[in-house]
Amino acid sequence: MQIDTWSEFKEQVRAQTDIVALVGESRTVTQKGRQFVALCPFHDDHDPSLTIDRERQTYRCWSCSEGGDVFSYLMKLEGLDFRATLERLADRAGLEMPATPEKARRRPGNDRATILKLIDWAAQKYHQCLLADPAAEPARDYLLDRGYCEEIWSDFQLGFHPGGWDWLIKQARGSFTIPQLEEAKLILPRKQGDGHLDMFRGRIMFPIRNDRGQTIAFGGRVLPGSQDEQYGKYQNSPESAYFSKSRQLYGLDHAKEAMRERKAVLVVEGYTDCIALHQVGISNVVATLGTALTHEHVQLIRRFCQKVILIFDGDTAGQNAAQRALPRLLSHEIDLRLLALPEGMDPPEYLEKHGLQEFQTLLQNAEDAWDFKLRNLAAKYSDDSVFSREQLMSEMLELLAVAPGLSGTKREDMLLNRLALRVGLRGSQEQKLRSELAKLRAKGPQVAKPSSRSHEAEPSVDFLPQEEIVSRVHRRDQADGLLKPRLDRYTLLERDLLEIVFMMPECITEILDREVPGKLRHPLVSEIVAECARLSQRNQYSGTDALLASTEDPELKRLILAIAAQAEEKKVTEKLEETALNSEGKRAPLYLSQVISQLEWEHKESHHRASTSTVALHRQEPTAVDDRMRQLLQDAAQFHQQRVTRNTASSQ
Repeated sequence: MQIDTWSEFKEQVRAQTDIVALVGESRTVTQKGRQFVALCPFHDDHDPSLTIDRERQTYRCWSCSEGGDVFSYLMKLEGLDFRATLERLADRAGLEMPATPEKARRRPGNDRATILKLIDWAAQKYHQCLLADPAAEPARDYLLDRGYCEEIWSDFQLGFHPGGWDWLIKQARGSFTIPQLEEAKLILPRKQGDGHLDMFRGRIMFPIRNDRGQTIAFGGRVLPGSQDEQYGKYQNSPESAYFSKSRQLYGLDHAKEAMRERKAVLVVEGYTDCIALHQVGISNVVATLGTALTHEHVQLIRRFCQKVILIFDGDTAGQNAAQRALPRLLSHEIDLRLLALPEGMDPPEYLEKHGLQEFQTLLQNAEDAWDFKLRNLAAKYSDDSVFSREQLMSEMLELLAVAPGLSGTKREDMLLNRLALRVGLRGSQEQKLRSELAKLRAKGPQVAKPSSRSHEAEPSVDFLPQEEIVSRVHRRDQADGLLKPRLDRYTLLERDLLEIVFMMPECITEILDREVPGKLRHPLVSEIVAECARLSQRNQYSGTDALLASTEDPELKRLILAIAAQAEEKKVTEKLEETALNSEGKRAPLYLSQVISQLEWEHKESHHRASTSTVALHRQEPTAVDDRMRQLLQDAAQFHQQRVTRNTASSQ
């Protein structure tokens, strides 16, 4: 893909993404004058501190200093890299990504829009079959016997594949091609011989939709007694460019508004559990798709609410699944509750036996996840002996040790305090917990005890690569350092320079003419000024908006907006109104000339200190004075004379 095409496409996506609407998908946005405000999703916000500027298509939190544009907002909110963010926003705007060499090799007609249209067409065919085809009579009887009414069939567009190896292939003739059906994961090649066969056969079909209501995949439930039961009771579409079971939740398109209103979501284990709860009026319910709740699932949920009630069957398998999910979820800033249904029942069974009111009571009493684990261990080690308390402490610390992203957070402090109270540690004794936790982390993941379930495959969780996380943290530290109120004089002047070039973009010419970039020390300042210069050479630099459009780094965007905000508060634009002749006899802003001159002087002083150290070290060595040393001595003498002259001038 050519750079120009890529840049143009980014701008097209940006132009067609309303940042107010984007933030509004996960937060309540209210208008205040020309700006909009919302609760910030990046810290525990109780008073709306996120300010959204629709004209500039930017956001900034005045409390935690997060800021950026539509790209950085989604990157930070969902932990995505830039490419995934661009694809998500392009899809949201109905735009097709420009062709990469890999895409260019695809057959015509296999673009995203066509494939999604095909998947939706298949959902309609399956649904029509369930409603009207005589072959679907067993499926209709099964659903009615299970208590699912025809209204819910339509709400969730339930369907049926009547059987046969090529029913869907025949339905598609004249409308879609075999390659398109294969790309959509609706058919697959025969293992023996030529030709293809339908992916799902003789199953009740559950369309899986993303949060925007687009059908992206299917789940199929085999009818009792079917020969296909040997392939599993439930079957999902294979992973594809459109569907990942670790990133999607069944029923989210139906549940998201209720999740916002009720500020909570119930997470169940399957399609039928989800539909059963929706049918009785509990509409803030989603289901996982054959995996435990993942990091990506939680990121998706947090766009709509902060409270998660994880409901699982009360049998041993259900409790084990909940225990395995805990380490991954513990570090998330969510209110996580666990609800184990009694007697090993699933939600439909419990509703049928005990009714809606008792189920609602169970929901109200859902237990905090940490307390759930503590209670189970307390029951396991119930004699309150020193040994039992030590075992309980050890297993809880092992849970903390393997929870990703928890180390050093306020949440970890809170959990350690609660554990200390539970095992009877007071005051300075609590430090024992922290020491033990540090030892466990130093040992690495092997601290987890062997389990009889160790052979079970654990669903993979796709976090950002570790090197990417480290890089982001490092750049964040660099950016935060530049935003501190107290800085050394050199760094303060570098920040002043950025404020100037943000408020008056044409100043970049003077900065380049005086060769300032070579004197910059802070890596992010150098990076930003270099980008300003690059854009200026193309006649594309017009201030912060141009910079935000040209960078993909969310930390750089946050820094740019924060420094621009500081510049506005300091009224830097007014300071730049006074002009004077520069060293070349041209008029330039006086404030700019002063900042550059001071920066040049600081650069000389820094160079002088380094030279002085070298000379002092050299004098300790019994060697003759070489040419390089003579030059250093001459430079030092010249600098000393310049300092005297400068001090004299400033005192007059």
